[in-house]
Amino acid sequence: MKKNAIALAVAAAMVPGFAAAADSKVSGFADITYINADADADVLGNGKETSAFVANAEVDFASKLSDIVSVRVDTDFSLATNGGANASAITGGPADSAAIEQAFFAASVAEGVTVIGGVFNNPIGWQAVDVVDRYQSANLLTYDVLDGQTALYGNSIAGVAVAGDLGPVTVTGAVLNDIGGLTDKNSIALVVNASPLAGLDLELGYVTQENDSGAAAVAGWTTGYLGAGGAGNVTDFNATYKNAGLTLGLEYLTAEELLDTGLAVTANYMFTPALGATLAYSSLDGDGFGDDADTRTSVAGIWNIADNLASKLEFTTDDAGDGADSTNVTNLRFIAKF
Repeated sequence: MKKNAIALAVAAAMVPGFAAAADSKVSGFADITYINADADADVLGNGKETSAFVANAEVDFASKLSDIVSVRVDTDFSLATNGGANASAITGGPADSAAIEQAFFAASVAEGVTVIGGVFNNPIGWQAVDVVDRYQSANLLTYDVLDGQTALYGNSIAGVAVAGDLGPVTVTGAVLNDIGGLTDKNSIALVVNASPLAGLDLELGYVTQENDSGAAAVAGWTTGYLGAGGAGNVTDFNATYKNAGLTLGLEYLTAEELLDTGLAVTANYMFTPALGATLAYSSLDGDGFGDDADTRTSVAGIWNIADNLASKLEFTTDDAGDGADSTNVTNLRFIAKF
């Protein structure tokens, strides 16, 4: 799914939901998934074979108390044991039972100019953070690399951004905490969005970081997919084309170190408003990924059971290359929105 730029944060803050107060809204979703995995290595953190039901949830609070300022807080929850620890590494939720995904304000300071401050989802990259906004359940490998660069939970970043509508393009510049977690450095991000043709959206994003060593920037930080942390400055270009029931996504990702080429292609077709299918393929190649490219392929069927309940049945296979055996994961997911 084509991610909204930070420039659209004001509109995104006013998500559909029921009114908690005259000018505030609460919304979110419950994510219930059955996972069946077969791997020759303990890649899921829960043994070589997995058969489990897991649950995650999100509650979002949005408010607009004035004509120019919106505030939003997104809170994520995961299935946990007594004491609050995540019940299993496969839940995909926060490491603890709850975590802040986003907490920001968006202020319209002038016509076509918005200032955003706080913690917000990484605006760089094609795939949305929340499963409710995706065409399939599994991450694209390009998303996993971007998530591996950000020390904060949920592929989020912290800082201040300014977005300006310049007619044919929207330009967003941001000064951030170093995305790798260094407290004495800062990252700079630049995102340019354009829609040159009806149904076609283009995005070019660039973010700096101090760490290009390939290792975690701070002690205790997990560097992400295949250790793809500390990759230095990152560049991402992505495009989305929509026509009737068809959605096509293309992404190219590269970095100073570890990653030479990251590619992702997603095709979704909704045969009816209730029934659809998705094919997603992504690959990574570079010094951080062995001699052969790593690949991930997902096939998903979609059934929108009701306006507030959707289901996805998906099969995903990972091939790490270099003679490694593939990992196969089947999941049946139900997403109930409120």
